Formats: sequence, C-alpha cells, structure tokens
Amino acid sequence: MERYVLNHEEMKAYPEPLSACIGYFDGVHIGHQALVTTAIEAAKQRNIKSAMITFHPDPWVVLKDMKHVQHLTTLKDRQDIVEAMGIDVFIVINFTKSLAAMSKEDFFETILCQLNLEVLVYGFDFRFGYMGQGDTQYLKDIGSTCFTPIEVAEVKDDDVKISTTRITHLIQEGKMEEVTRLLKRPYGFGGIVVDGRKKGREIGFPTANLDILPEYIVPKLGVYIALATLNQRQFLAMVNIGHNPTFNTRSDVSVEAYLLDFNEMIYGQRLELKFVHRIRSELKFSSIQELIEQMNEDYRYTREYAHEFKLTEQF
Repeated sequence: MERYVLNHEEMKAYPEPLSACIGYFDGVHIGHQALVTTAIEAAKQRNIKSAMITFHPDPWVVLKDMKHVQHLTTLKDRQDIVEAMGIDVFIVINFTKSLAAMSKEDFFETILCQLNLEVLVYGFDFRFGYMGQGDTQYLKDIGSTCFTPIEVAEVKDDDVKISTTRITHLIQEGKMEEVTRLLKRPYGFGGIVVDGRKKGREIGFPTANLDILPEYIVPKLGVYIALATLNQRQFLAMVNIGHNPTFNTRSDVSVEAYLLDFNEMIYGQRLELKFVHRIRSELKFSSIQELIEQMNEDYRYTREYAHEFKLTEQF
C-alpha cells in the first residue's frame, strides 16, 4: 500500500485516477467498511486504484486543543485494516485550523477536485467545510463536475445506528462479543512488554505487562479472554485490566496478559491483544490461595470457551 500525506495549502494530484472513500473512519466499523468496499468495487469496474482519504490529527485535538483524545484505532491501525481489505492508496490530509475554516466551495475546489478522483464515495452523513456547511446534497449537485459522486446509505444494526460512539460505550461496558460483531473483528490494541512486579510468576501465572498508548479506549476493568500475537505467532491469553487489588499496589490501570502454552522472556517486544470475551470483574481476594484457585478456574473456562467457539480458527 502507498501512503500519500498532503497539506491542504500544497495539494498535489495523485499521478493516477482514483476511486476513493472519504472520512475519519475511527474504528473502521461495518458502516465504514461499506464505504471501503464500495470504493474498491468502483475501482475494479474502472480498472483504477482504490484509495481512502482520511485526516490527521483528530479534529478535536486541533479545534478544542485537547491533548489526549481516545480512539478505537490509531492512524496506523486504520491504514493496516483497510490495506487488508484491499485499498491501494492511503491518503492522509493534515487537519489544521485553516482547513477547518475553509468554505465548502474552497474545500471542494482546492481539495476534492485536486486529488485526481474519478470516483468519490462518502457516507450519508458526510459533512465538510466550515461548520459542516458542505453536505451530501451539495456533492450530488456539483460533484459530477470533478468526479462521480457515490453516496452510501446508512448501515444499521437492528434499526440502531452503528457509530464509533456506540462501539466505544460497548467496550467500556465489556460487551466484547457485540463489539466484534460491529467491527467484524475483535477490538484490541498493542503495546511494548515492560518489566512488572512479577507477582504473577510467583503464583504460577507469569504475565506480560503492556505499556499502551493513552489514546486507546481501554475495556471495562476485569478479566478477559483474548488472542495475543507476538512476532506473528498467535496465543490464547487471559488478560487482567485493573488495579490488582489483592496486592494493593497500584492506583493506575494496568493491562497484564497471561499467554497460555507459552514461557519465554519477552521484555521490550511488542504484543498485540484482541479482546474476545469478558470473564468476570476484578476481585480482591482474602488470600493468595483464593486468587490462585480463581485463576485456575479462569484458565479452565478460557480453554473451554476457546474450544467451543474455535477462537484460533475464527480470527
């Protein structure tokens, strides 16, 4: 996949005609995926390249001067996901206050018409230009002067809107099966394995402690079944998200993964986690023995769940 980064002050046409979808696409949920597949299909019909046009950084960071905005996906995550779907070119337009202040006419003429688009695919609620002045009707009216405009209808889930906000709430409630259904993949994130307190090793469950980016949405505190990827190898994992109340040593939230059938030192390496199912809430045990007994029960449950739902075959 080719990555094409642009500033709106110095727009450069892509050297070949494109069929592109446009939006922020945080999460790349099934509503977003409808735009991606439409752009790819239109590209195949015309024998041209497909593209995604997105923006960076998050508009809230620029317009509200917010330092940390949480997301389902980073820019790289979005690129990786749509590359796997078949997108050829990933176009990133730097989002600035001057870009946000552009009129709909200027946005259309100096950005959309300058990218060498043969097709532009957009969602039913796509808006652009200052205060969202530009809308789908505007693109229907004048879009054909530069490209073929294609609007994709809203994708609903049992008559309920599919949105990044809705999926965020589900993650924060620990409803990972619903999240997987709306994303068509388990939600997850990765991080570098850092040195921990080694309490897990002392009780027979050595864990990898992850240093994750603060911009990721972290699931509800508790114990989860997850799929872990390390150096292109996949493992079943039990993940604790919380404060480790039994040991009374943390005020911050930690993410610790116990990889089944694995016993290697992996400090400094990157570990990716995909959260599949929430087993239970985090508990404070009156003794270490009680904790070990519960961990053994979680282990048995994880094995049974993975076997029943064929986890390693699904994803």
